[in-house]
Amino acid sequence: MKTKADFVSPADFKNYWGIDLDLELRDQGTELDSSKSMMFLIQVEDRLESWIDSNTFRNYTWDELSGDDREAMQKAVLAQAMYVFKNGNLSLDSGYDPQRGSVIAKKDLQNIEVCSEAVDILKAAGLYSRSIINHRRYDRRYLK
Repeated sequence: MKTKADFVSPADFKNYWGIDLDLELRDQGTELDSSKSMMFLIQVEDRLESWIDSNTFRNYTWDELSGDDREAMQKAVLAQAMYVFKNGNLSLDSGYDPQRGSVIAKKDLQNIEVCSEAVDILKAAGLYSRSIINHRRYDRRYLK
């Protein structure tokens, strides 16, 4: 299991948004306080990667992202992290309250679980594709 986010750090979040996650996510001074911000970013990053995998036809690996693609992924993770920081992790919400019953349809939750800014960044960088790219499986010489 990962112990460090691949694309962003708490320092990146602070530099980008001006919010210190270490201070904001602090409890009562428990031992876990020192890693809460990293755990938060790991969860956001993992969930965004899973969402991309389940909603697009990704033709790259996370490890091979470099240059502008890596920077775009970093910005998308930072945008999603701020979205989750402000709104909570909607991907874990069932939309059901035991006392009130259904509050929101699961499909509506799925439509808002990833922020539109993160999706726009991914699309602009070419990291979000709904097109299937088919590669030739056989050498043409053997198809005759």
